[in-house]
Amino acid sequence: MRGLCMARVPRVLTVFPSVVLAAVLGPSPLAAQGVRVSAGTIEDRRTTGKFFAGLEIELKLTGDDVADAKSARILLKKAVDETGRDLLPERKPDEDFKSVGSSELKLALKNPARGAAAVKEIAGEVQLYVPTRDPAAVVTIDRVLTRMDKAIESPALRAQKITLSLVSPKVYLAEAKKRDAEFDKEMEKHKEEMKKEAGDDKTAEALMALVKGFAGMMNDVGENDLILQIGDEQKKILDIGVVRANGEAIDTSGSMSTGSVKILKFSQKLPADAKLKLLLHTRKSIVSSPFTLANVPLP
Repeated sequence: MRGLCMARVPRVLTVFPSVVLAAVLGPSPLAAQGVRVSAGTIEDRRTTGKFFAGLEIELKLTGDDVADAKSARILLKKAVDETGRDLLPERKPDEDFKSVGSSELKLALKNPARGAAAVKEIAGEVQLYVPTRDPAAVVTIDRVLTRMDKAIESPALRAQKITLSLVSPKVYLAEAKKRDAEFDKEMEKHKEEMKKEAGDDKTAEALMALVKGFAGMMNDVGENDLILQIGDEQKKILDIGVVRANGEAIDTSGSMSTGSVKILKFSQKLPADAKLKLLLHTRKSIVSSPFTLANVPLP
C-alpha cells in the first residue's frame, strides 16, 4: 500500500483560444476570456483497496471572468498518467456547480500506475456561472412573507419553466403525519432491495434508520423558516437566498433539501419587505473555456 500523500503544485494550464464546446443547455455557452487553471492540493491514494483508492486534484481558477463568477464546474474529457493509463472515473463525476474558490472544486480520478510519477495530461472544459451577463439569470420575488400558502406568479420564472410555492410552517407541520406515512410506505416497498444491496439485515436496518432520521429532520421547522415547494425539472436553479429591500443578503442559520422541498432556516423573523432571490442557470450566464494541464507531478 502506498501511503496518503499531499502536495501543493503550482502547475498552470494552457487555455486555448475561444473554442466553444457543447454544453448541457443545448446551444453552446459563450467563450470565457483569460481563464487560467492550476493544480492545487493533490491527494494520491494509490492502494490495492477497493473503497479508498484514487487520486484527487484540487483546481484553482483565476482570470477576469472568474472574478465575476458566482460558481464553476469542470467537465472532464481526458486524464492519463505518464504510462498511458486512463484515469477517467468509471462513473460519471459530479458536474454540479461549486462556489468559485471552494475546496470542493476537485477532480476525482482513478489510481495512477504504481510507478507513475506524473499525470501526463488532464483536459476538459471549465464552465463559469456569471449571472451579471444575463438579466434573466437573477429573479427576485418582492415581499416574500405575503405570499405564504399559494403559488408565486412570476413571468420570469414561468419563462424558465419553473414553478414555486411558499408553504407556511403551520401548514407544513400539519401535513407532517401524511408525509411520514407516505415515506414509510415507500421505504417498505424498497426494503428487500436495500437488504440485498447491504448484504445483511442488520446493515440494511441501520441504513434505513439513517435515511428515516434524515427525513425526520425535514419536519424540524421553526416559525421564522421559509419552506419552498419547487418545480424545476431542467434544474436551472443554482441558488436561492433572501435579501433585504436594498439587496443586502440575509444570512440563514442553515438549509435542508429533499425532493422538491427546500427549507431556509432563520434564527430571527424576516423583515416585512424581505425578497426572495433566485440565481438561474441560463445560456447567456454560462461562459466556457477548454483547458489542458500537462505533466502534473504526483507526490
